[in-house]
Amino acid sequence: MFDIAIAVAARSEPSADIVKDEKLSDELSLIVLKGVFSSGDSSYSFELESGGTGAIIYSDCFSDAEEFDHEVDVETLRQEIEEAVGEEIALQSKQIALDDSEIQSIREEITAERLEEVFWEEINQRLEDPFFSSFYDGEEWGEEFQTERGTVGEFVEFLELCVLTEREVILGNEDYLVVEAETECDSAGISDCSYYSERLGELVEIACVHFKPSGFRYDYNDGCHDRYSGYLMSSESVSISLRESANVPVREKMLGMIRLKEKLSAMEVVIEAIEKLTAF
Repeated sequence: MFDIAIAVAARSEPSADIVKDEKLSDELSLIVLKGVFSSGDSSYSFELESGGTGAIIYSDCFSDAEEFDHEVDVETLRQEIEEAVGEEIALQSKQIALDDSEIQSIREEITAERLEEVFWEEINQRLEDPFFSSFYDGEEWGEEFQTERGTVGEFVEFLELCVLTEREVILGNEDYLVVEAETECDSAGISDCSYYSERLGELVEIACVHFKPSGFRYDYNDGCHDRYSGYLMSSESVSISLRESANVPVREKMLGMIRLKEKLSAMEVVIEAIEKLTAF
């Protein structure tokens, strides 16, 4: 699976391929480690050079490659791989006699795992356009709607109470209160596609400050399927229908105002704001 630059020496000890660079002095050599990483349904070869550069190769033609800089200590990495391979060979040799093909398989498996691990942990995030990997950074695909304070249920209950006590609901194309969670790029608040009133806007702002909702997802935007540039980060959201509230009896709205005032007081909202937002 991996085209690796770790070869089997005559005495069955691992060593790295060393490539002489004509631009360097005779005393200096360049160590190149080669591996493969998988992203989505695709696999890509990459090379890691001791000179602080590397390349992701997209085809058999090396010119079709993406170069990158890195801070990996390739010599130390090579030594760590050699030690791990030697330890595993010694361990398995105590149980059975290993032939050359079995030793090579051990070498390739350990080298492959370590190089892919290094790619995801130390190289990928430094790329201009990082890759996605469902195995190593699956959490980056999204985060469910959640609240830092209280529960999502309590957050939704508060929003429902805000909608219930809305003095006048004028239904149109937007008949849902939609509140988006905070992300790395955007603050929590009312969505642009949400039903809006000045009062609801103020109440949602209070709710977001108190509960601190967060959550995001990645939506495909017609770019590369396995790279960040192919996806757009979007906020997770909750939606509250206004249709039922539009026909709620006045008495029920008034009772809702009392409950809303209690909740706002518990959230330590200033009295002036509470009076304004719960006036009927």
